[in-house]
Amino acid sequence: MKGNRAIDKYLAQYSLRPGAPSELRQHWQHVMVVPSYDESPDFLTTWQRIYQNTSLLIVLVLNRPDGSDHAVNEPVRAALETYPTATLGEGYFLSHLNDSCSVLWVDLDRLEGPTPANEGVGRARRVGCDLALALQHQGVIETHWIYSGDADAIWPADLFTTSWPNEASAVVVPFVHRFEEHHSHLSPDQETIATATELYELKLHHYVLQLQALDSPYGFHALGSSCLFSSVAYASVRGMPLRSAAEDFYLLNKLAKVAPVFCATGHGVTIAPRLSARVPFGTGPAVGKLLAVENIFHEPLFYDARCFNVVGRLCNLFSIWTETPEPNTLEQLISEFGPAVATDLHELLDQWEYLRAIAHIHRAGSTTIERKNHITTWLDGFRILKIIHLLRDRHYPNLSCLKSLSDPRQWPVTHDGSPAGLLRAVHRHLGWFALTAE
Repeated sequence: MKGNRAIDKYLAQYSLRPGAPSELRQHWQHVMVVPSYDESPDFLTTWQRIYQNTSLLIVLVLNRPDGSDHAVNEPVRAALETYPTATLGEGYFLSHLNDSCSVLWVDLDRLEGPTPANEGVGRARRVGCDLALALQHQGVIETHWIYSGDADAIWPADLFTTSWPNEASAVVVPFVHRFEEHHSHLSPDQETIATATELYELKLHHYVLQLQALDSPYGFHALGSSCLFSSVAYASVRGMPLRSAAEDFYLLNKLAKVAPVFCATGHGVTIAPRLSARVPFGTGPAVGKLLAVENIFHEPLFYDARCFNVVGRLCNLFSIWTETPEPNTLEQLISEFGPAVATDLHELLDQWEYLRAIAHIHRAGSTTIERKNHITTWLDGFRILKIIHLLRDRHYPNLSCLKSLSDPRQWPVTHDGSPAGLLRAVHRHLGWFALTAE
């Protein structure tokens, strides 16, 4: 079968699996990959409690970046060894949390030493996902989905038994950042972190909602703690990118070109809000920056909706250009956007050799639908983000929370004008249930 050939080729030529664990004779239905660096071991007792009746193997990859304390993962190692544990080879161990759920932990630090700074969590996820793929191929894991989580993310047990669309390359699952306690019982520090995290979560939603309004295939959330992907699709895009951050964004961007990324509804993953310097950017560092400003509600956090309006009109121009053998693109850009925006867009597109792409799409697509598919492959999520950043930096600066709330163009949902009310409205719009405390 074609899928099996893709996996065979990937495992033979591209898989990143340092060392080799001994053969596993036990079988599990599901597999989840979790990187771990400088974590409290408390997540192990949570897994033990939640997955008492879930046939689940969790591939836990202990890692640390170059320059960090060599003993930073020792608390997790020590906690794992309190469970029944078998050594499977140098750097590989199997700990049984209960009769259903086990942790196959890969001590990447012992196998390779500290992770290169430019690869970071991407390398840890890659090792874990490649191991999960190999175990699926060996028949140790029954399902073909690879779940991606984090140590601070709690996956409800029934998400593992949910039926996902077979035609999807990946599934993004609802999520919420929330402390275990109700907001009224939070300490002042927790309350501040929760508010900053809520704003950053709204920023993530705003980006997705704006792309979904454009009917973009890249209108999905990209969090490594709350997604899963097909083993065949994962192999066909040659695995997890080796990046110190945004590895989830780049992987999902590639997967969306293979087959649709499915946006799940209902309930989902709960992520503990926290400050973190584990990665150079993302939720943790972003929250830290928000806490450092004088007034987070005045901080320019949200993209101006006009950036997305330009992206949508630019996509329409590409549809026209790929139908025309020799389009006068610069003149049409100026006519559509005015000379200032058009000049900057043309400069960026020219760096990407867009005229060659237009000519190729015109030749490669025999129908309008085929050419449109080629356009969305070339003008992908990465390039869309680059265009939005160009427009943000030179033409349409970010808006504060207060300005964003008061601008009806910013949000395609009806809300009460407060951040908490907006978040509830967004969750309802997305079909996410029981995630926001009412």
